[in-house]
Amino acid sequence: MIFFEFYQFVVPKAVLEAKYAGGLQHFINDIPNGTYAENSNLASARFLKLDDINAFVELVAKKGLHFHRMEFYSDDFTVFTAVGPWWLSEWLSFNTILCLLKED
Repeated sequence: MIFFEFYQFVVPKAVLEAKYAGGLQHFINDIPNGTYAENSNLASARFLKLDDINAFVELVAKKGLHFHRMEFYSDDFTVFTAVGPWWLSEWLSFNTILCLLKED
């Protein structure tokens, strides 16, 4: 399970291995505050300030993950706040306290 806390960045681990420069381990190393969490399918990082999550989104986009700045969405990851996700993702199911990778 991945629990929500302030700004929560959530991404499938398979996407990190396929697209992120250096894969999962480099993603973990790039998290500036040591808040990495995972389950069998998902990886996440937590942030307290809007500026921090925005900077991290810019970083992961430079490292290979999709992010459309003008339309403000990603096919590769999402960001949650206390009021819900910044955008919906077809690959993710969630409720008020946790999120899970959808099973086919």
